Amino acid sequence: MQMMNPAERPAEGAGQGAAPVPAPRAELRATLKITTPLAAAFLAEMAMSFTDTVIVGHLGSVELAAVGLASNLLISVLLVCMAVVSIVGVLVAQAHGAGDEAAVGRAVRQGLWVATALSLPATWLGWNAGPGLRLLGQEEQVVRLAEEYLRAAIWCFLPYMWFTVLRNFVSALSRAGSVMVICVASVGLNVVANYGLVFGKFGLPALGVAGAGYGTSFVCWVMFGTLAVHAARASAFRRYQVFRGLGRIDAALCGEILRHGLPAAGMSGVETGLFSAVAVLMGVLGATALAASQIAVVSASVAFMIPAAISQAATIRVAHGIGSGSVAAARQAGYLSILLGAAFMALVSVVMWLFPEAIAAVYLDTRDPANAETLALAAVLLAITAVFQIVDGIQVVATGALRGLKDTTVPFLIGLLGYWIVGLGVGYLLAFPLGMGGPGLFWGVALGLATAASLLAWRFRRRTMAQARPVPRPAFG
Repeated sequence: MQMMNPAERPAEGAGQGAAPVPAPRAELRATLKITTPLAAAFLAEMAMSFTDTVIVGHLGSVELAAVGLASNLLISVLLVCMAVVSIVGVLVAQAHGAGDEAAVGRAVRQGLWVATALSLPATWLGWNAGPGLRLLGQEEQVVRLAEEYLRAAIWCFLPYMWFTVLRNFVSALSRAGSVMVICVASVGLNVVANYGLVFGKFGLPALGVAGAGYGTSFVCWVMFGTLAVHAARASAFRRYQVFRGLGRIDAALCGEILRHGLPAAGMSGVETGLFSAVAVLMGVLGATALAASQIAVVSASVAFMIPAAISQAATIRVAHGIGSGSVAAARQAGYLSILLGAAFMALVSVVMWLFPEAIAAVYLDTRDPANAETLALAAVLLAITAVFQIVDGIQVVATGALRGLKDTTVPFLIGLLGYWIVGLGVGYLLAFPLGMGGPGLFWGVALGLATAASLLAWRFRRRTMAQARPVPRPAFG
């Protein structure tokens, strides 16, 4: 009799048709196959934002402040809406795991409709953001320039949301290489478009801050168009026919995307909101504290792109395991992804802990005595940031793994507890009543992220253990 490889035994709690559990090394390769191109794509998108900042900065400090304010608003709304349509990746991965090609196409088509529905109010909000910025006490000159930029950049929202849906589609099929190529190529296109439209080069009109917005919108339309053609014509995707029958709306499937996606958006909102609130409170402590905190947060944000990509890979691999009928495969995918995220962030933590002064020196001139206080505080905040890097990696990957189980509501509540009640609450207490200032706020963030990471990892273990248990047969007679 032939012995079965233990790494390929059917998943516990699944039926006879359950797929075998991949060997850990094979699962790790599958996760990295998704993670690597997505990480490159995310870093390329950050590079696009960075080049926009550099180009606009040459117009002057007021223009830079206005575009920074406007782009932060635009990106915050975009991230929340992107979290909603991330559920398309879950549906595609589950359908792919079950071998249901028709369901893959339906998920993508309805995801495009949900993306469209979300983009309409977001576009209106961006077009009419000026009065809200004035209510927040921003200077009139800054508001006017921010309006000018937003009314040009807001046209990027719809194509980028459509691009996000298609990115979830190709990533869920473990074919995200095309996304990486498009995003990396778009960095160069973005530089040319923005530089030309801001300063009137290459025969283009000089539009100032509005030129940066129009350039970004143009690049996003190119990104979507390129990926759409690829998704429609490439042999790997042609059989899913994602654009056939696009005019038909499936209200039930759209409702499922929203039912799971809105809590996921809430989770994204509370996480980004935590760091926005910390920035506001740092501003209360003074310009030095705010500048130092920006050095630490921006440095951490660059490193965060890798676990963010691992998180999306975890979503896809866990959903694929569930779709194939193997809860054990889904659990293994989640655990390996969490360990991978923690391991990478451990390396980041070591670098931040050992070289905080060197990292801070990247942002400010160390020879200028006026920067001495900011550099010293930034080094302290970077050291605290090093402490919570590992739990930050765990919480984002665990969130992705839970999303693969379509578990989004409880993680959102965990995020509220960890980020806002524990993180911001303790941080405020340490910073102000106890007089620790900026370091106190960052220690609060560390405790909040640790709380969320612990609860999210526990939630994933509990959910997969519960799903793996066989359902008892009813007794008769």
